[in-house]
Amino acid sequence: MAEAIVGPFVEKLADYTIAPISRQFKYMFCYNRNIQNLRSKVQDLENKRNDVQLSVDGAKRNALVIKSEVDSWLKKVDDLKKEVDEVLNSTTNSEMRCLYLRCPNLKNRYLQSRNATKKTTAIVELQEESKFDEVGVCAPLKLPSFHGSEALKTRISTKKKIIKALEDNDISIVGICGLPGVGKTTMAKEVWTQVLNDKLFDEVAMAVVSKDVDIIKIQDKLADMLGLTIYEKTNEDARASRLNERLTQDNKERILVILDDLWTDIDLKTLGIPLLSHRKGLKILLTSRDKLVLERMGARNIEVGVLSGEEAFAFFQNVAKISNDATGLKDIAEQVAEECKGLPLALEVVGKTLVNRELYVWRDALNQLRHYQHGDEVYSRIQFSYNYLESDEHRSFLLLCSLFREDASIPIESLVTCARGLELFQYTETLLATRNRAYTISDTLKSRHLLLSGDEEEWKMVKLHDVIRDFCLSIASKGEHRYMAKHDIRTEWPEHDNHESYGAISLTFQGGILLPSRLQYGNLELLLVASFFIESAIDIPEDFFDYMQKLRVIYFAGVRIRSPIRLPPGLRTLFLHKCKLKIGMSFFESLKKLEILIFFGSSVSIDFRSDEMVELSNLRLLDLRNMNGGFILLPGFLFGMKKLEDLYLGSCLNTIHEENEHIIKELSSLKDLKTFQIEALDAWVLTQLLQGCSEQLEKLERFQICINSVHHSSYFRRELNLYAIDAKMLLEPGIKSLMRRIDKLSLSVEGWNNPVIELVEDGFSDLKSLKLTSLDSEYLIDATGSIPSGIFGNLEYLELISMRYLKEIHNGNLPRMEPAPFRNLKEIAIRNCPKIKSVFPGSVAKCMVNLQSLDISSCLTLEEVVSMDTQEIEITESPFRNLKKILVRSCLKIKSVFSELVAKCMVNLQSVVILSCLTLEEVVSMDTQENETTESPSKIVFGKLRRIKLTDLPRFKMFCSHNCEPVFPSLDQLVIRDCPEMTKNYFARDS
Repeated sequence: MAEAIVGPFVEKLADYTIAPISRQFKYMFCYNRNIQNLRSKVQDLENKRNDVQLSVDGAKRNALVIKSEVDSWLKKVDDLKKEVDEVLNSTTNSEMRCLYLRCPNLKNRYLQSRNATKKTTAIVELQEESKFDEVGVCAPLKLPSFHGSEALKTRISTKKKIIKALEDNDISIVGICGLPGVGKTTMAKEVWTQVLNDKLFDEVAMAVVSKDVDIIKIQDKLADMLGLTIYEKTNEDARASRLNERLTQDNKERILVILDDLWTDIDLKTLGIPLLSHRKGLKILLTSRDKLVLERMGARNIEVGVLSGEEAFAFFQNVAKISNDATGLKDIAEQVAEECKGLPLALEVVGKTLVNRELYVWRDALNQLRHYQHGDEVYSRIQFSYNYLESDEHRSFLLLCSLFREDASIPIESLVTCARGLELFQYTETLLATRNRAYTISDTLKSRHLLLSGDEEEWKMVKLHDVIRDFCLSIASKGEHRYMAKHDIRTEWPEHDNHESYGAISLTFQGGILLPSRLQYGNLELLLVASFFIESAIDIPEDFFDYMQKLRVIYFAGVRIRSPIRLPPGLRTLFLHKCKLKIGMSFFESLKKLEILIFFGSSVSIDFRSDEMVELSNLRLLDLRNMNGGFILLPGFLFGMKKLEDLYLGSCLNTIHEENEHIIKELSSLKDLKTFQIEALDAWVLTQLLQGCSEQLEKLERFQICINSVHHSSYFRRELNLYAIDAKMLLEPGIKSLMRRIDKLSLSVEGWNNPVIELVEDGFSDLKSLKLTSLDSEYLIDATGSIPSGIFGNLEYLELISMRYLKEIHNGNLPRMEPAPFRNLKEIAIRNCPKIKSVFPGSVAKCMVNLQSLDISSCLTLEEVVSMDTQEIEITESPFRNLKKILVRSCLKIKSVFSELVAKCMVNLQSVVILSCLTLEEVVSMDTQENETTESPSKIVFGKLRRIKLTDLPRFKMFCSHNCEPVFPSLDQLVIRDCPEMTKNYFARDS
């Protein structure tokens, strides 16, 4: 019995006494092993940190927001690394002198060994924490900004009615109705902005429904705006379930869903929108021309009416650029505006058509508008602008745009390929001439508001207002060779009367289909066939084109060609987007006149012998980008293409080096090459191009060369994207020659520690976009020596990421030159540059007259944005006068953002966001050279500042220093969180 009691007691006693004593002895006697183990573990941790940092850099390049747990882990690693370095450095004191000998210092060894063991344990724990599923997430979408009709009284009152209805707990669905072109979509977007600013809703998601209802597209748009990823690609029910879960997961979250441009009733459940009676925080806002559609949907309708006479002319006067002094023109302009019947779209289109026109043109316009039939006020006004276009080329180009789906963003490059195939333009012998003409015409049509900019402006896309698209299709349906455009077809080819009458057909199918055989379209010149779902492919029979001998343009998306097909002999453009086909020599035999061949994103199986020669002697464009499984360029494939102007190779050279040698030789034979694109995983490819094709590269008008990176933009000019290459390569003459001509550079180089301008002798005078990642440079410009004139004179976008040694933008004083460096800079982003202390020295700050956006993040030693030696800045130069957005985040040493002198120049500032800056005390500081004894504080009026967000600023006290008083007449969104020391409230409405 005693043994049973004493035994466990002795064991416990041993655990609490012997084990700890044993551990203490191990610290002394296992000293070397513990230190070596720590060295090994910290190296493993560094390797892991580098891997995570690479993932973070990749996520940032894809515009993802890095998860806080990842940022926190990286910071923990850095902190622990410093502590480990201290432990390892202290091992030099592990011995002491004993008489004439060196003996171990037992006390130091004990402490060092114990610390090493603890740090090793901490390292192992951090290693366990590093198993991230993903390091970044999609950033929340920015608020839209709309201008033009906000100040009109009728629009203000209508917007208030809509918002009041949305605030009513008894109303779940609100409808906006009105005539075509009256501004329903614009009103919905203005409501979107207002309800978020007023914090009536936490999130807003908007999608266009349109006449051709695409459930998948609507679901995708709503999901994107709600930060939801839907993995099911085609199952509408499963997708609806996902969206439903997202909308119901938090009943306290207030969400507004906007469905724009309804033509008929739509079942909200099929989209994934839950029963509104069960989800009180969810509201729906609908827009439609048809009031009955909205009533059947159960909406409380609010009508957007036409503008009053006074408002209509004020709007028209602004669009047509009529000054108050132009008394002779003003009278007739009022009459022209009156004929637009108060419809904003008509006022805009007609006004843009008449900008800077002579008085007799205005009088003729008034006469024509008065004699149009009044059956449709909008169409007749668009007809007027359509008739006044400069040429048939402009009209044909506009009609061509109408063949694409409603609300589609259309790459101008796609229009170039169609226009070339149809020979829309005169005097355009080359593809380059066709491209220049297409871009010129699109600019003209946009200036007349007949075309709009697409969703991706930097990719050069355009789109049509739905009313103007309907007008274009009505015009095209009346011509000799009519257009047919249908984009909601289920599974059958549409029935119609006269096949011979169609000159262009554009069809989109919602599911898989076998197209009918031997369709008789004797006058058809353009055929566009697409599938909503690439997985539900469209099959084409062998004899499909037999009675389409005039066909010049084929544009297929998601089409599967299983058997050999006979293509029309007069074909000029063959555009295959994400198609699947098997081709042999017979595929090319009938394409002697083909000028454009595009396999973008397609899966192509080649079935012909290497000794068979492909002859496409008239080909001017070949696009092999993003192909599934790549495309094997057999020897001789390019030799026959002597007229080739545009070559997009994609990743075709990502094979064994020896297999690519023939391609380099064939490239050197293309004397007319004007556009070249390539993506390679090996810098060897670039070396071979520079050595074997230097003459062709020098003559290029456009190029995009990507090493260890992928860019699928539809538009580029002269672009280099070089990642993870050796610094020695940048010194090669061929690279320097390309660098002198580029307008866009993305660079990540190992071992480059010189100023960036040393890459090019003439200082990047044509460069518009510069992105530098992980360079070891201390400066972009070293002005202590001679620098070239025009350096960075045209630069518009600058991004600096993870440049660990960067101290300043430039070293030394910049000399005066024209254009001044950085004078055209519009956006600058500096992220994770731990040594930079000031962004803009005074000599650079005074050049910032065009800067619109400033983004500074994780610059740990940053102390100021503009150097305090503001004597260099002359107030008459008004630097930063165009700055609209400021974001400063996680900069731990900054105490203020701008001085009073600089802040007074920011007359267009709209948004200030400052997050997690631990030492920040104020946004605007007092100028050191100002008289600090001024009794009454001066005022700084931020007339356009609408948004201020200040979060996690433990030392923040006030917006401006004591000697100045800020005024915010336009402020409508204010967020202040975790600012415990804020002592003064500047944000009252009466200030």
